[in-house]
Amino acid sequence: MLRRIRFSLLFGIISVMTSVLFESNYNFSNAAAVIYLKPEREIIVRNNEVRMSDLFFNITPNDDRIVASAPRVGSKLMFRFRDLATFIRQSKLSWQPRSNRSSRIVTRASRQLHPDIIQDLLKKELSSRILNYEVEIELFNAKKRILVPDGEQIQPTITELHHDDRSRLFKANLLILSKNTEQTKISLTGRTHPLIAMPVLNTHLSSGDIIKPSHIKWKNIRAKRTNYNTISSVKELVDKVARRPLIAGRIIRLSDVESLKLVNKGDFVTVQLRNATMSLSTRGISLESGSKNDIIRIKNPRSKKIIEAKVIAPNLTIIQMPQSIIAN
Repeated sequence: MLRRIRFSLLFGIISVMTSVLFESNYNFSNAAAVIYLKPEREIIVRNNEVRMSDLFFNITPNDDRIVASAPRVGSKLMFRFRDLATFIRQSKLSWQPRSNRSSRIVTRASRQLHPDIIQDLLKKELSSRILNYEVEIELFNAKKRILVPDGEQIQPTITELHHDDRSRLFKANLLILSKNTEQTKISLTGRTHPLIAMPVLNTHLSSGDIIKPSHIKWKNIRAKRTNYNTISSVKELVDKVARRPLIAGRIIRLSDVESLKLVNKGDFVTVQLRNATMSLSTRGISLESGSKNDIIRIKNPRSKKIIEAKVIAPNLTIIQMPQSIIAN
C-alpha cells in the first residue's frame, strides 16, 4: 500500500514537471515567433519580389517567404491590413497589431536615367543610320523623368527611329533592358537641328583687343543661326580688332570686328614707288585711316598733290609702278 502511494506521488510529480516544461517551451516558442510591422509608411525594395522581412521585423530565414512580386519602377504596391493579416496567417506567426487600419506601401528602388544618355544615343543613331551630318536634338518631352532600377546596369537601345527630312521631326522608341527587371518601352519625339563647325573665341575679349590664333577654337553651331554676316573662317578673325566685348563660345559676325588700323588720318607715312628694277621713297600726310591692303589717299606736303597708295605695314604704303611708266 505504501509502495502504491509513493509510486502515485512520484508519477504526479513527474506529470506536473512535464506539464510545466511543455508549457514553458510552448510560451518560449510563441514569444520567439512574435513579429512586428516595420514603422515606415513607404517601404523600398531592391529585388523582384517582396518578402516577409521587407514588411516585418524579427522574421527568421525559414519564415522569410515571398509574398508578392515587386512593383515596376515608378509604380507603387499597397498592402492593406487584411493583406498583412493574410501573410501572418499563412506563415503561422504571431503578430499583435496596434490597429486594424495598418497598411504599408512598397516601391521599387529607382534612379533617373540622365537625359544626356538619351540625347547622345539619339544623336548617334540619327547621324549614323539616317543622316550624314551631325545634329543637335530637341526633345519635346525632355522634362519627362525616365526611371530605371537602382543599382542595376542599364542598356538603353533604340528599336524604331523615323525622321522627316522636310520638317526635321523624328519619332523613336526607346527600350530599356536590365538584368532583374522587365523591359521598359518609352516613346520619344523631337526635332533635329543640323550643326556646322564655326570659329569662336575660347576666351572673353574686350573692345579694342586684337584677336590672335590662340584665341580661336572650333565649335558646332546650329546652321540656322548663321547667315551671310557670320564669320566662318579663321582667316577672317586673325589680327582683327574687337569692336565691342566678345563672349567666348558665341558666333562672331562681321560687324563685331574690324581690321587693325595701320595708318591713322593725319599721320606722316612713307610712300614707296616700286617696280621690278627700282624703288623710290617719299613722305606724305595720310588723308584717311587705313588697314592692311586698304587704298588710301596721301597728300604731298610740298606739291600739295594727292596720290593713292596701298597700306602694307604701319605707316608704310606702296605704289606699284609699271616698268613702262618708269622708263618714260
